[in-house]
Amino acid sequence: MNGRERVLAALNHQPVDRPPVWFMRQAGRHLPEYRALAEQADFWERCKNLDLCTTITVQPIERYPQLDAAIVFSDILTPLPALGYDVEYGGGIRITPFNFDDVEAWPEFEARTHAPWAADALAALPDVLPRDVARLGFAGCPWTVGLYLIAGGTGDKEFVNTRAKVHADPEAAMRLFMRLGDIVGNLLADQVVHGGAHAVQLFDTWAGLLDEPTYRRFALPATARAIEVFRQRCPKRTPLIHYAKASGHLHGAIMELDIDALSLDWRDNLRAYREAHGERLALQGNLDPTFMHGSPEAAVSAAETVLEAAGDAPGYIFNLGHGFAPSARIECVEAVLRTVEGQ
Repeated sequence: MNGRERVLAALNHQPVDRPPVWFMRQAGRHLPEYRALAEQADFWERCKNLDLCTTITVQPIERYPQLDAAIVFSDILTPLPALGYDVEYGGGIRITPFNFDDVEAWPEFEARTHAPWAADALAALPDVLPRDVARLGFAGCPWTVGLYLIAGGTGDKEFVNTRAKVHADPEAAMRLFMRLGDIVGNLLADQVVHGGAHAVQLFDTWAGLLDEPTYRRFALPATARAIEVFRQRCPKRTPLIHYAKASGHLHGAIMELDIDALSLDWRDNLRAYREAHGERLALQGNLDPTFMHGSPEAAVSAAETVLEAAGDAPGYIFNLGHGFAPSARIECVEAVLRTVEGQ
């Protein structure tokens, strides 16, 4: 099987010759070839310039022959400039001030016009990929994108003041999150309809900050709206993976969403999830990414534990429980990939 066949088979609960594997944040950060490009072009140029974006997306595929998917190089905040907000990266994220009343003046968002770069790169990938791998698109869930927008970036630790603003004006906050749901669904659909993505992933990095009632009040309806828009705009069903860090207490609610796969972080019990939910949902994960920073031997042992917990039944994709950090060691990545390949 090639990588594309392997990933799609796993997402559709079909047998595979070995577990498919890709890594969150595989495009960039820990790769010296990425850092070399990053010294020459700022983050927005890397996202918007088609040649740079496709080059960065392909870099891990060229370095690691076992990878089965290329996830497009982009960011969850790319829709914000079209809504009137400057987003600056470097030493954290800075976003121009937001007010809940702004939402009424937002333009009607259309990804083809306002944020086409990820879809354009996905469409260009077949001409530059060295082998047949799955092409993955992604976007951020409305809750997480909304927190960054309200906070003005990354300065509010655990978004304490930001969440207080949400609770202080819940109706206005819900208007924001639901409007972001429309935008996120539109953006994801463009990555499939124009970009040709074989599957997509939603990231809700900060959902885990919420208890379940609050998640059901603010985050779940907006994510459901994003998925609804995505499904309506795509001509055929495209697999959708959901990832939310530190959200095990929310998985009962998350699994009510119209998703095809649940990506687990390293604190989740993969074996228990496979036994309880593996026939209904594909599961992805969940190697602790810190093992990519130490010895290859420790990384291999940890990967073997994950693979044993996953078992041999269809419907599993090997991944990290969170994305690479910049200090991840290539030797550890290579050792883990050889371990997965040997299954």
